[in-house]
Amino acid sequence: MKKLLYIFAAAALLAGLAACGTNDPEPQSLPTVDLRYRVADSYNLDAINAKSFNIVVKSTEPWTITSDHPDWCIIEQEEGEATDAELVHVGKGESTTVKVQYYDNTELDDRTDHITIASKGFVGKKVTINQKGIAYLRVPDDEQAFVVAKAGGDVVFHVESNQNWTTKVIEMDGDWLSISDGESGALNGTVTVTATENTGWKRYAAVAVYDRHGEERAVVKITQDGVQLDPETEELHINFDQLSATIEVVANTQWTATSGDEWFTIDNPTGHDGNGTLNLTVTSNADGAAIRKGTILFKTVPANPGDASAEKEIVVKQAYPLQATRIMVDNDEIANWKSDKGENPVYEAGVGTTFFKGSLGYARLNRSMKAGSYSFHWSTFSSDVRVRHWFCYSDGQEMKFDLKADGTTSISFNNGSSNKPSESGSLSGIDMTTDHIMSYVFSQEGDYCHVSFQVDGVEAMSFSSSPTVMNQVLWGKSINMYIGVETGSAVLDWYEYTPPFSWDEE
Repeated sequence: MKKLLYIFAAAALLAGLAACGTNDPEPQSLPTVDLRYRVADSYNLDAINAKSFNIVVKSTEPWTITSDHPDWCIIEQEEGEATDAELVHVGKGESTTVKVQYYDNTELDDRTDHITIASKGFVGKKVTINQKGIAYLRVPDDEQAFVVAKAGGDVVFHVESNQNWTTKVIEMDGDWLSISDGESGALNGTVTVTATENTGWKRYAAVAVYDRHGEERAVVKITQDGVQLDPETEELHINFDQLSATIEVVANTQWTATSGDEWFTIDNPTGHDGNGTLNLTVTSNADGAAIRKGTILFKTVPANPGDASAEKEIVVKQAYPLQATRIMVDNDEIANWKSDKGENPVYEAGVGTTFFKGSLGYARLNRSMKAGSYSFHWSTFSSDVRVRHWFCYSDGQEMKFDLKADGTTSISFNNGSSNKPSESGSLSGIDMTTDHIMSYVFSQEGDYCHVSFQVDGVEAMSFSSSPTVMNQVLWGKSINMYIGVETGSAVLDWYEYTPPFSWDEE
């Protein structure tokens, strides 16, 4: 519900005005009305036993509430008297609550009404009411998916309706399914679809049921058994230092796999019957500078001499090691960041940049960084230091990683909801008298990403972002990054950036 204030003004046009002179008529004051109400913009009502709703209204002038269809709308009070203007202007004075009720809609079609709230000829609001009709059209839940044997045959499903309807085969490859009875009907009825014999791949189709206006109201899925040979993926990804890989295959026949590529071999290319695992031996691509690409051809073994075999091909890709770019944290680099916590970090040639807590606050730098992985080289830790890194996104998506003077790490999250990763997995026993590298490795995981927090290459914690956990941490999105110390002091002399890997590289 909304409470709105409308103050309206109008003036009549004055005819026969002289161009100038003392005969000009005196200007007239503009009539005004202060019309206030509380009501929603629209209501969606059931066809039968529709729920009533209220309109709360008051005005400095007499008011009206009218319906475009008074024959099926009951407005408890269609007009009311004015309320003292001084009270209305300050939000006081008595309001009138008007109940609105709709008769049952016994027609098939939905219907729409508009209710107008007005005062002294001025329209304050038009409220839209959508009331459902009694038309229905459905297919029982247990008849919305069928499996047909390879030999073919009929499928029968029921249509429950109080109106005319039609059906049509959709989502079909080829011409193997037809409607043999029930292309159209009225009220309750049945539909019979017929599938021809299938000598090839398992195949899929659907039958749509349309209402009297041609709108789709139900879809019945039809699957026909056939040859099935489904590798788990159409594109296999292998890391640059990975020396083996497997592919799970779902099949209902004998099959083989072959490849003409030299950088991997298939350990078990033959002897498969039904579901199985294909094993690959892979050579390293640690010295490579580009993605390796290959293919594997899966083929069914014909059941009878002369039968054709079915084939599927998948793509195999192997990554290559990306090179990190090292950035020295000197005055030129600091100028690319924003200092935002009172103290500015101090750079000294041959030493690095010192971050510290001082009398004005603590030193922290902030900037937007490209997606990818980062490693920061810290040293010269004070006995009370807490080095902190923040990664922030919109909607309160924040991840914080601390390295503390007692040789431990801590991780915390603020993601704007109760669904967040566990704040555990910290490291301990870190020697704070030596240098350390704090790293953040981001890798793709669907539309989101896998995040790993590390010290000197040892993982403190990792988690996967998702729509319910860190809904703004999308793969490839820029990072709002903060680096600094909350207590004590430490020196940062460089950081390295590794760009995200793209499997789409040509």
